[in-house]
Amino acid sequence: MFQKNSFSVPSDSSGIFLVKVIQTRRCSSRRHAKICKFLKVLIKKKKKKFNKIKKKKSRAITVRTKHFLQTKKGKYYHFMDNALVLLKKRMNSRGRELFGPTSKFLKIKKFRVAYRCIF
Repeated sequence: MFQKNSFSVPSDSSGIFLVKVIQTRRCSSRRHAKICKFLKVLIKKKKKKFNKIKKKKSRAITVRTKHFLQTKKGKYYHFMDNALVLLKKRMNSRGRELFGPTSKFLKIKKFRVAYRCIF
């Protein structure tokens, strides 16, 4: 689960290595965000050729969490790391490729098509 002031690694090919979570969005009064929730993040580490996006705020959506997920059938899923995907203005991802596994709980279908492993 993501909380305020936590660090994470994006799981896309955008060239950004480390982000810091500033705010959990659309999570009502909760202090943590699970899968399919929106975050507001601050970019900390990036490749050298991206000078314009230094310390820029952007939106992200959570893809994997260490917290257990339970399906309606009673199965539990558990990922080994927390990961998120950085977004542009109209819900498009910054990177072209998305890495790592994800779950079917991700409700936005265009992200599910880009991933290779879906549980």
